[in-house]
Amino acid sequence: MRKELTSLILASCVGASWALTPQLQLDSIHASMDTLSSNLESTLMGKDDLPLAVSGYMAFRLKNFHYSEVSPAFAADEARTAVDAILNMTIVAMPSSYITLFTNMAFPFDLSGTYSNYLADQPTGAPTEDERVLYDHSTDYYASTINEELNVGVDVRAGVFGAYFTAGGVIWANASPLTMWERETMPRFAWQYELFEDEKTVSTYYKEKVFKPVKEGGRAFWTNRSFGGLFANVYQLPFDMKAQFMLSQPMDMDVGTRDGLRLWGGQPGELETNGLHDNRGSVYHARIAKEKIAENMTIGANYMGVVFDNDIVYENEYYTQWVKRAGIDPVLLNTHVVSLDGKGNITPKLYIMADVGLSITDSVKFYKPKDNENNLISKDPSGYEDNTYETEMATPKVGVYVKAQSKYVEGWPMTVELAFFPKDFYSPFSLTNPSRFPGWRKDETYLNAGSLRYSQNLAGINFKLEPTFNRGYFDFQYGQHRQVEDGDDVIMFNYRLNGRNMWESTNSWTKHKPIFIADSGNADPRAGGYIARLGVEQNSDDGVKLYRRNGGLYGGTWELWESFVAYENADQARKGEVPSHAKWSSYMSFMGGYDIGHWFGTDRNIMMTGYAALSGISTTIAPIAYSESQSDMLLWSFYGQFEPAVAVTTRFHAVGILGVEMFRAENAYVMNTIGNMSSSTNSNVLTSYYMHSPINYLETAIGAGFDWDFADRVGLHFRYKWMTHSDENVSENDWHSHYIAAEVKAWF
Repeated sequence: MRKELTSLILASCVGASWALTPQLQLDSIHASMDTLSSNLESTLMGKDDLPLAVSGYMAFRLKNFHYSEVSPAFAADEARTAVDAILNMTIVAMPSSYITLFTNMAFPFDLSGTYSNYLADQPTGAPTEDERVLYDHSTDYYASTINEELNVGVDVRAGVFGAYFTAGGVIWANASPLTMWERETMPRFAWQYELFEDEKTVSTYYKEKVFKPVKEGGRAFWTNRSFGGLFANVYQLPFDMKAQFMLSQPMDMDVGTRDGLRLWGGQPGELETNGLHDNRGSVYHARIAKEKIAENMTIGANYMGVVFDNDIVYENEYYTQWVKRAGIDPVLLNTHVVSLDGKGNITPKLYIMADVGLSITDSVKFYKPKDNENNLISKDPSGYEDNTYETEMATPKVGVYVKAQSKYVEGWPMTVELAFFPKDFYSPFSLTNPSRFPGWRKDETYLNAGSLRYSQNLAGINFKLEPTFNRGYFDFQYGQHRQVEDGDDVIMFNYRLNGRNMWESTNSWTKHKPIFIADSGNADPRAGGYIARLGVEQNSDDGVKLYRRNGGLYGGTWELWESFVAYENADQARKGEVPSHAKWSSYMSFMGGYDIGHWFGTDRNIMMTGYAALSGISTTIAPIAYSESQSDMLLWSFYGQFEPAVAVTTRFHAVGILGVEMFRAENAYVMNTIGNMSSSTNSNVLTSYYMHSPINYLETAIGAGFDWDFADRVGLHFRYKWMTHSDENVSENDWHSHYIAAEVKAWF
């Protein structure tokens, strides 16, 4: 082709000069020979140049929940079927070898009905009765919203410079463990087919999760946080430098009105921005790093800041929360975190990651002007005037995280993690958060703290041993952590066996913007909802919304949590006097798998995988949390799961689940009410009383499913599970449920 094109150009040159003498014609052709090659190359595309490329996937999902024994908490969700679909596309344009333009777009569809969406221009209104509300994707009543990514960007490369710039609704990024990082060490079972799985064949999926599990790295162990806004990643600079910068909004930590007008303010989740918001604040981030120090090390400096607008004080929702606190002056807490981190191989068999961070809180306290009688002029926000506040910078707090991975003992890789986070060390987007949303400044303790997820006010060690052998493997993990200072005995635990399905079954559930209280419209026990063990506040409206620590069920991104206070007696519960101790967190787990295919004379994998974990929160050290009856044990838990997986063919794999999970806590109370007729007013008077009600939960699960590549790049994923929940002391909370999920995903 190239030779033919050259001949055509030569012929054109000859034809154009036919009127010249033969000698002049030859001179003209020879004079243009030097430019012919470059002119030709300019019309050709290099191997890295593509005019346009589109990739992505289509998914069609069906979910069915049916409570054969329903708890009042799920009365509105006794039976529900949801059918939805999504088209997710990445479009890339490469006009040259030096510039790449890209956009990520996702279009989800709820196929359960027709929507009348006047809320597009009235987003803070409530839906009328003849409208179907799209609960499955958003709690904002929108008829169509985004899945994970809706952004646009440009990648620019020139010599030793390379960077991409992106803006949009969800931007995934990480920096360092103490500034911008996600951490979770829970095993990833094949049973839980993740919606975000990268494209891979069924055989690869099972290999990475069952047969030869990938222990760390990849999307299954996602270390990124999500933000909405502007992000620049300068991935190549002279002298092996790199940098990144971000400007976002604190939607997950919203303390003002805008997001709060939609259901309950401050909903956390991965959906950071849906259009433009004025959340009265900004999130700033910057990082600069030097790579290839001593060949393998990277050293970086980081900053993360969350700063709110002082004009929040003029918003009704913000101000009225503080009025309920008996005249306490409103306070804004701005956050600044700086850190210095390093990572890399000290030797070929020793990897180190370390981060030292400094957390600084800048508080803004507002005051209302007073009249001559020393009374507040007004109870509404307009009573505030300019300069009626003061600022104070708190003493910086130092946090430390160190991770070391050794492969010196052949076939016995080991990992050790050390952590020290003072009580007031607060970094909202770091691994010190216990869940996938920016936790607020709450004095709480989390089951498995330190071993599965970190939190502030924690110090300790986590050890993992992960050997492999012929036809199998096993993992051993042990963690022991203690609070640095006394903390309120407010305890939270997440349901690992059935929590995700419980959360999905409620009308309150969304993947991206879950609300705090998982109530499905039945939060108040007096209205027949979930009968919760008591938390700090007895009324969900008490206190500032992001500081509330009520008992009961809480939704998270893909999770369900429960909270309670370990009151020592009923009088404490009645008065709301929360006990305080420096608590210990103990964790020990075993996980192993063995391929028994050779027992049946087949080369197909038949992997038997088992997992068991013992966890406890206690006021004194418990080397092994083996029972709820141990001295000073506030919460004890056992979690066991058996998962057989069979490679029936290279394209068809089957998986099963058999699991049990228990939670035990002696110091737990519930509040009940009784009605008495008043003789003076001839009306019914409600009286509250507080009853000792230990937590004694038992959850079970049994199910089967399969993953089938029935065509190239097209798969069917099916799961059925029978779940039960038993609350020994509050039988009203018991339930049994069927769960069915099917998904067809096609990649293009």
